[in-house]
Amino acid sequence: MGPLLKRWLILSILGSFFFMVIIDGSIVSIAIPTIARDLSVSTNATTTIIGIYLITISALLLFFGQLGDQLGRPFIFEIGTALFLIGSGLAGFGINLPFVLFGRFVQAVGASMTMANSYAIVTDTFPPQYLGRALGIEALFISLGSLSGPGLGGLILAFLPWGYIFWINVPLGIICLIAEWFIFPRPGKLSRPNVDWLGVGDLIVLAVSFFVASSVIMTHPLWATIGLIIFFAMIAVFVYHERRATRPLLNLNLLKNSAFTQNIVAALISFVVGYFFTLLAPIYLQIVLKYSSQVSGLLLMASPIVALIANPIAGTLTDKFNKQRVMAAGLIILLLAQIGLVLSNGHVEPIVFIGVSALIAIGTAVFGTPNNTLIMQSVSTADRGMAGSINSLMREFGLVLGTTLSTLTFYVHLSFDAGHRTTTAIGQSAANIIAAQRTAYLFGLLLLAGAGIIVFNRARKRTIAKNANLAHQH
Repeated sequence: MGPLLKRWLILSILGSFFFMVIIDGSIVSIAIPTIARDLSVSTNATTTIIGIYLITISALLLFFGQLGDQLGRPFIFEIGTALFLIGSGLAGFGINLPFVLFGRFVQAVGASMTMANSYAIVTDTFPPQYLGRALGIEALFISLGSLSGPGLGGLILAFLPWGYIFWINVPLGIICLIAEWFIFPRPGKLSRPNVDWLGVGDLIVLAVSFFVASSVIMTHPLWATIGLIIFFAMIAVFVYHERRATRPLLNLNLLKNSAFTQNIVAALISFVVGYFFTLLAPIYLQIVLKYSSQVSGLLLMASPIVALIANPIAGTLTDKFNKQRVMAAGLIILLLAQIGLVLSNGHVEPIVFIGVSALIAIGTAVFGTPNNTLIMQSVSTADRGMAGSINSLMREFGLVLGTTLSTLTFYVHLSFDAGHRTTTAIGQSAANIIAAQRTAYLFGLLLLAGAGIIVFNRARKRTIAKNANLAHQH
């Protein structure tokens, strides 16, 4: 097998599996009422099926990034694939809620192992001149996974029992596992890993406290406040420990690398703002515009369809042009899309919605692909697993934080207009919903402007440094 073919086969495996991992974060949401009814539990209890998946992945990403750096990234990815398949099979049996939660936990451990090492494997596999295109294609799978979950889940539930939302992973996962065995490099002699177990414990407390705080912030403000106090206290504890650990889970020297830190922060902001649209768009389509769930689902597919074209093009642009400038262009497109969301008022629809959705897909691709490339190229080979796991962690953290901030701003405004506290858009007037979503999207616009300051300031500094070097040479 030629090296070029092998590279693209590896990327196909990584992308296919990343698609499954990402889609499993959202596919369960549409099945919550069905699962609750079949297991004879409350819908609130059933939402823990989503929570345990997100908490486990977030808590273990840096740990498995460290293991990948020490034991071999493909090796950890293969184990993660196997665990993800086992967890999917267990969860699909649906014997009772604890059994499903155990299956989801096993599934999330496997997902965390693969997510922590995927970016690093791509960077190890592809030379710099092809890295942008490779990461662009991987971003395509991620975009499709994050946006296709509810639609695919609804399709499965229309014809099959809910357990198949987990079992659907098994056939493709087995194919991926067999391909990994034959194509991935075989690990050498394994040595005992040096693991920062105290750091792992700190991250577990961090993940649980933040998820609990974000989940109850609208209904139990006191518990949310306690959760946030624990979260920020544990950040201080984690940093204190990592500075003294012999083999830290997070190499804090990475944060002194301005290229890495600034691009990671910009990535986090883009993930946070992206989830504003994910949460609020279905409300706008179904309650304000009064479209059916089927029509709304079709309109929500506009963004992933455009992403099919935009991501590979963004990868080519990343490889051929200045990455900072490509990233800045993507950010400008995202800012224009966000302005379009702010101005959306129910008129000239669905043309405006489709146009804004297309801009979001294009902007995300043109911004995200060079950003991921710069992140992975800004660290040494030894730190790629850690850098990739941090990047994946920012996506998971961005999902929870984006959901929390958009929910908070939207429903606080909605409650103000309604004259009483409300946590539902059902029964609210279209005018109030439009005003509330405008406030949320304005907040997102401010966050994106902050990312713009980071990106354009870094581009300016690079230009100044380049001009200074040229002047020095002459």
